[in-house]
Amino acid sequence: MKIAFFDPFSGASGDMILGALVDAGLSLNALTTELSRLDLGGYQIRAERAGQHGMHGTRVVGEV
Repeated sequence: MKIAFFDPFSGASGDMILGALVDAGLSLNALTTELSRLDLGGYQIRAERAGQHGMHGTRVVGEV
């Protein structure tokens, strides 16, 4: 089993956390499969590359 330690010492939003997980190897399909178990419906999830102030990564966007 692999374990990751996550310490957002200055805070992190949901899109930042999900984007970090996707950058670390979580597939967007696996994420949507797990979210579908919540039976929420009416939303869409997409991932996009983003950059700001010289930092780049993946942003996961959820739309209702």
